[in-house]
Amino acid sequence: MVFVYAAAIVTVALFILLGMKKEGENIYKFKIRGRQLLCVFGLLIMGFGCYAVVPANSVGILYSPFSGVSDNTLPEGIHIKSPFDTIYMLSTEVQTQSIADVSGQTKDAQYLTMVVDIKYRVDPQHAFEVFKQFRTLENMNRSLIAPTVQRSIESVTTQYNVIAVLGESRNEVYKGVEEELSARLADNGVSFYSMTFTDTDAGSAIENAIQAEAVAKKAVETAEQERLKAEIEAQKRVVEAQADQDKARIDAETKVIGAQAEAEANRLLAQSITEQLIRLKEAEARMKHGWITVQGGTAIVDTRAGTDTAASYYPPSSNSGE
Repeated sequence: MVFVYAAAIVTVALFILLGMKKEGENIYKFKIRGRQLLCVFGLLIMGFGCYAVVPANSVGILYSPFSGVSDNTLPEGIHIKSPFDTIYMLSTEVQTQSIADVSGQTKDAQYLTMVVDIKYRVDPQHAFEVFKQFRTLENMNRSLIAPTVQRSIESVTTQYNVIAVLGESRNEVYKGVEEELSARLADNGVSFYSMTFTDTDAGSAIENAIQAEAVAKKAVETAEQERLKAEIEAQKRVVEAQADQDKARIDAETKVIGAQAEAEANRLLAQSITEQLIRLKEAEARMKHGWITVQGGTAIVDTRAGTDTAASYYPPSSNSGE
């Protein structure tokens, strides 16, 4: 539309200038002349208003003074348009908005003050809705993002007490706020990416109470660990004592079994010795060591195979008269 105004102004100016003619010193008169047809070249300026370039990571919103805002957004690139239309650019890059002094009330009527960083982007398919409502991203941050974050946090923190929000349920609170925020922003043509609590303040009294509770909880955990350690050590000593008893019992049983086996072996050996076995052993000994003869109980003769020696022994007689 700017180029239309510019072309009109230039055309009119050329038409007037080309119709002026000097007729005396410092005297000019206007008259219709043929050369004034050249003023139509001023209309060429409107040609610059017949196209638009949409940069990367942006969409174009087409506004016509005759039909208003078009529902069809223009993607990146060059587009032909009417010189009367205006193209507004809206970024679709991921935006980061830091929101301070966000307050939230907890289930136990305590208040938290937070600083939140939120990442989001305008959905290209719904960019015309964002433009119709807010016109610029700055207006959207002020009128949509900040209030929506506030309401989403309040709707979730009221389900937990303050200690849970700051401690054991922190991840649940994060997840709940993100789900709530994502749904609310989607209704306004905005895609949610992520959220981070960069600071959370519950007041010195609450924070001191939480710290004291954490110290007490740690002390209980330490005591419990010491108790479990003592129980484990006691159980270990019982197991070791039982193992020693089992070893002693096994050794005693082993000795008994060994003695019983030895006694049984001797019994079986005694039962196996017969007259025939004795004679057999004597025969084997004679074959190996030679023949031994005892005569009258007083002489011992050794006659070994292959030898001619003989030895005799006569003890003194008890009858000296013989």
